[in-house]
Amino acid sequence: MSSATISHVKAFATSSPLAFSAVGFLFVAAVVRYFLNRPQRLNLPVVGRGLPQERMQDLLEGTTKYPDTPFLVASAPPAVVLPPNVMNEIRNLPENKVSFSKFVQEMFSYKDTGIGGTRPEVIAAVRVDLTRHISSVMDALQDEIKYSMDKEMGPCTEWTSIVLYSKLARIVALLSGRVFVGLPLSRQEEWLDSTIDFTVDAVQAAEAIRKWNPILRPFIAKFLPEIRRVNAHKKRGSKLLAPLLENLLKELKEEKPVVSEDKEQHMAFVSWIIGHTKESERSSAAVLASNQMAEVSFAAIHTTTMTATHVIFDLVSRREYIQPLREEIEIVLAEDGYDVNGDGSMKLKKASFPKLRKLDSFLKESQRLSPPSLTNGRRITNSEIKLSTGHTIPKGTHIMFPSYPLQISPLSESFSPAYNGPDYKPPSEFDGMRFYKLRAMEGKENKHQFVTTAPDSLNFGYGNHACPGRFFASNEIKIVLIELLKNWEFRLKGDVELKGGADKRPKNFFTEAGVSPNPFAEIEFKRRSD
Repeated sequence: MSSATISHVKAFATSSPLAFSAVGFLFVAAVVRYFLNRPQRLNLPVVGRGLPQERMQDLLEGTTKYPDTPFLVASAPPAVVLPPNVMNEIRNLPENKVSFSKFVQEMFSYKDTGIGGTRPEVIAAVRVDLTRHISSVMDALQDEIKYSMDKEMGPCTEWTSIVLYSKLARIVALLSGRVFVGLPLSRQEEWLDSTIDFTVDAVQAAEAIRKWNPILRPFIAKFLPEIRRVNAHKKRGSKLLAPLLENLLKELKEEKPVVSEDKEQHMAFVSWIIGHTKESERSSAAVLASNQMAEVSFAAIHTTTMTATHVIFDLVSRREYIQPLREEIEIVLAEDGYDVNGDGSMKLKKASFPKLRKLDSFLKESQRLSPPSLTNGRRITNSEIKLSTGHTIPKGTHIMFPSYPLQISPLSESFSPAYNGPDYKPPSEFDGMRFYKLRAMEGKENKHQFVTTAPDSLNFGYGNHACPGRFFASNEIKIVLIELLKNWEFRLKGDVELKGGADKRPKNFFTEAGVSPNPFAEIEFKRRSD
């Protein structure tokens, strides 16, 4: 350090002792934090250059070179990709060993943004209550799909070009809201806008705060416009939910039955959350709003929209599947009969949905090749983990499994020639009936469903953190597709001859390990004349 620099430091310390002390404290804290949190050196091979656009190639290269041992992908922070042969050693480890919550909180900088916190009451309400009562919410969903399609799509008597993703997001928000908060709130524009925009603003808030040094984040966070927008959504949600919560608590206090034949099912869902909420927080509209937006809407709307968008892109580009799927719906209706919506329209009986095996197969195949992420099982180790491969993963390490490479590999059991029948197509090719054919084989009737999780089917997770809402999401997506197949024509933009073409499918967007459908792509729709 030069004599001039030393003189400046002395002058600063003399003239501003409090400021100098604060700077000194921050410097010491930064040094201590660095040495406490710096990752231990991992003696593993490194794959890739750390470029987000090359993540798929990195994972494919790594799983080819190191099929049975861990390797590192160059990322920030570095992440260990684990081989499938240790999946059963990891999948059911408790949070104090490998933590999904810690990964989410770190990804969204929870302490600064308030996004990514664990709300066990929501998980319990979805995993236990909603899953158990899936069939009881089907009527509301089938009723809402008619309203939402009419509202969002308009007359559409002639071919009309529509930006698919943004339109589907509103339709899915209406469907989800009908179940989670019910009428009339679910159809209010203010509620719709907040529940749709919350996720986008939450991601932007996390990106904005990550640009700052961790020591400065607590001081900067409240001034960032992205975080202010997230807080505004929560505040608005609290205001909108307050009357609903007040009515529910009044009924609970009077011991009136919450659920009846003529009552909106949302009262049951909100009461399920309240039932799992700490008594000291049950009367808080702010807590309920945080649960509805930060947990339910965040998880439900955009992930479901992305999956449904991928499916429609695959249908319009592979048109040979549209007629068989329509015929399957008509056959089930003919065999089982149908129920009637409030507007007099036809709807499937609840027991008919599991019979739509071709539709279920097409959804699973679409998701297999256009998954929500190229990796799954993301965790941060909370303690040292010793693997059967002989490797030791230090505490504080990011770990994950290469789900996409496993799902397109002929070495994975479900996609091997030996496991499949004579009509086998290699997993590098799209086969919408792949899982329909598998389930037609003896002993596999109840395997390979859209919601099934397995070592080579990780899109809904696996083990302790398999997505608890996947059963609801599956039925929601199917209701959207059934409505489109029964009552609508749809095609690639400009595809007047209805030729489709896999090469004309809108290209996916990749961000790090994330896979998103093109949010700007337009699809043409028209109501079916018959």
